[in-house]
Amino acid sequence: MDFCKSFSLYEKIIHESKLYRAYACIHLVFLLVFLGYRLVHSSVEFNGLWMIAFLCELCFSFHWILDQNVKWQPIDYKAYPDRLKNRYGGESASKLPSVDIIITTTDPFKEPAIMTANTVLSVLAVDYPVERIACYVSDDGSSPITFYSLVETLSFAKKWVPFCKKFNIETTAPFMYFSIQNKPSDPKFLREWQDMKGEYESLEGNITKALETGLAPLDSVSQHSIKGFVYRNSDIRNHSSVVQVIHEGNEGDVLPHLIYVAREKRPNVDHHYKAGAMNVMARVSGIMTNAPYILNLDCDMHVSNPKAIQEAMCFFLDCPSERECGFVQFPQLFYGGLKDDPFGNRHKVFLKATAKGMNGIQGPMYFGTCCFHRRKGLYGVPPATNKEDRQGKDTRHFSSSSSIKAFKSIFGESSALVASAQTIMEDTAFHKHSSPSFLVEEAFKVASCSYEAKTAWGKEVGWMYGATAEDVLTGLKVQSLGWHSIYYTPEQSAFIGCAPGNGLDTLIQQKRWGTGLLEVFVSKSCPFLGMNKPMSLRQRMLYAYFTLWATWSVPTLCYAILPAFSLLSGKSFLPKIQEPFVFSIAVGLFLSVYGRRLLEYVLNGCSAREWWNNQRMWLIVCISSWVFALFDVAMKMVGLSETVFVVTPKGSGEEEQSKEGEFTFNSSALFIPPTTVLLINLAAICESTLRFAVGGYEIKNKPFAEYFCSVWVVINLLPFLKGLVRKGKGGLPWSVIIRSCALAMLLWTTIVTYGC
Repeated sequence: MDFCKSFSLYEKIIHESKLYRAYACIHLVFLLVFLGYRLVHSSVEFNGLWMIAFLCELCFSFHWILDQNVKWQPIDYKAYPDRLKNRYGGESASKLPSVDIIITTTDPFKEPAIMTANTVLSVLAVDYPVERIACYVSDDGSSPITFYSLVETLSFAKKWVPFCKKFNIETTAPFMYFSIQNKPSDPKFLREWQDMKGEYESLEGNITKALETGLAPLDSVSQHSIKGFVYRNSDIRNHSSVVQVIHEGNEGDVLPHLIYVAREKRPNVDHHYKAGAMNVMARVSGIMTNAPYILNLDCDMHVSNPKAIQEAMCFFLDCPSERECGFVQFPQLFYGGLKDDPFGNRHKVFLKATAKGMNGIQGPMYFGTCCFHRRKGLYGVPPATNKEDRQGKDTRHFSSSSSIKAFKSIFGESSALVASAQTIMEDTAFHKHSSPSFLVEEAFKVASCSYEAKTAWGKEVGWMYGATAEDVLTGLKVQSLGWHSIYYTPEQSAFIGCAPGNGLDTLIQQKRWGTGLLEVFVSKSCPFLGMNKPMSLRQRMLYAYFTLWATWSVPTLCYAILPAFSLLSGKSFLPKIQEPFVFSIAVGLFLSVYGRRLLEYVLNGCSAREWWNNQRMWLIVCISSWVFALFDVAMKMVGLSETVFVVTPKGSGEEEQSKEGEFTFNSSALFIPPTTVLLINLAAICESTLRFAVGGYEIKNKPFAEYFCSVWVVINLLPFLKGLVRKGKGGLPWSVIIRSCALAMLLWTTIVTYGC
């Protein structure tokens, strides 16, 4: 058994969590005692603020239980790609499975084309047999500039990839490599290094010029597909398909296939945002190369470890059953960034601690990028089981023995796509004798906006429709079929991307996430009420933990203003200092929550300052982005509006980021709720301080707890306090301040009117 283990391609490491579980039990006792105090004293202390506080605390308690469920049993994985190479080296390399790599982009200006080019270059240089990979670029903006940048990228790649392999370069995105690599000392290497740097600067200059002028040289655009491109100021929702094989990798070639795809869009057809684009890519790649595994990357997530594909294959090829590995999710890490993560968007502790707990259940959710998928799972097929287990399965599922008519009702009328799907069902190698260039016409057919009509795409097959968080919805669908997943954190980062560089972009991104996640919860795929016999209760709780993000804005917003209204109205909702036992329980809960988070950050190599920045941003996001996310979903549910997918602008480097890590403001409505909360608490603190000074409180009635809570809220909203007194971009606009003052007065009037 030890002999077999020594040659296993991966290792599963279960962490003992006895100490953490003991802490959780103690915290639970504190929670129950405090909630019991609320119930026992409700007849004596009861008022509107008391009831609101009790309901908020029930919500916080439920959220805490969901959080503990995720963290109860952390599990790590370790892959051994060197063993994979030993097992599949030499002639055996032909037995390695193929991988289709899909890179998605939408706008060459918001998602700079040079950034997409770097991601493509990093993919083309991966350490995996060239004939076993194909790189697809999905351009949902159908921009000739994006196409032009890929043509230019190909020319550079013919020199860059051999250069990387010759000198064993692991940082294969050139912008990153040349920014961190000092000039080599070896004269021969230095000469080649300087030549390559010059070539990259030329590539960067050509793409930058195209972006500045808004024009791509026409000789780079095929006359066959020029009608499908969308030029500046044109309608990106009205164009035909573009499918171009930019490079076709032949036997012995140094580069794999590189294929550009822009799907057809028409104004009267719902294009389903990124999910629709990914389904087109699944069909196009299914026809052209039909790899059994798919890696999808955002245009800013470049490969930082050439062995990333090998590491993922360790799990797919060596799991005891295919059920254990429906998809492998790698962490989304970020390069550069400001010290101590002032905008809380790097999620280090989540990636290092929380995500590992998902491995202890049925596996992580699908996070939208840096994920290796089993095509079979995406096609809506449950994991292989014996005949007895297969009996009683949902009749919507199908197998390779299904009729051609049944396949066409699911996958559409393309015979080539149906044939490729049947091969995936049979788990057999599928390699077209024809080259991708001969399959372009068939690819055009499946990239049309009318192809999905009366098929199962987006419903049972591929990326799921119904929420802007198509990733979570798709992962939920796959796991509801019985597949498990793996969250894998390699020793060397596999993928590195670009995080939002300022506070507003962070809030916009969090609003989009909160909206999409809540859409999943209120859809027919709700983790508790929807699909899914194979999913365990704990896995459903895991999905609830994330999909309910936006709803936590209500209790958090209420609890952020309750202390202020308590001070202003003279009505208490927290234990008084002369109740030492209950008061100490309340203090213990406060210290337990914040102390545990601080300890988590320290144990995972983060500074106390980073902890503070992250927990401060959590409050800001909660009472800003998630409030609007909740409102958007509510409006959608009553039919008054539709949610809109907003692309978060991505910078190409540090120059796009706030230089000092300070918030900058504009007239966005996202800044109104935090400013309103700040103004209410400032008013309460000032009024209470004056009353303390003149003896307006008897010692037994002094609201110490409420006063401290108001001060704590103000400290957390310090960026907005600075914004009240600053000018320029660092100051809050008068439009935000005036609307916040009006809202604060309205809230106070409501509280007074209803006698809280």
